[in-house]
Amino acid sequence: MTANYRCYYNREWPLDEYGRLGGLYSLVDLPIVEHRVTSRPGIVKAKNDQHQMYLIMDADQRHLENWIPMSDVTVGDLIDHEGIAEEPETKELLIEDKE
Repeated sequence: MTANYRCYYNREWPLDEYGRLGGLYSLVDLPIVEHRVTSRPGIVKAKNDQHQMYLIMDADQRHLENWIPMSDVTVGDLIDHEGIAEEPETKELLIEDKE
């Protein structure tokens, strides 16, 4: 079983006039006002040490998965398959490599 971690990640998103995700990420027919780097909560699903990237699943819109550079991710608590925080036996990052 793969360990998952809560995180916050930074990525550039198209935003509508109310600051929500717009364009293809929204069902609302509002124009995109700007593209801005925003921080969003997510779940680390995998990591790639060779390219220094994490596969992040968005916590709010779970259908969004993106490869994000490790420098743009702040990793938090270890969680189980039900989304409940666990206390790890060791403090090392327990994510398996996917190549």
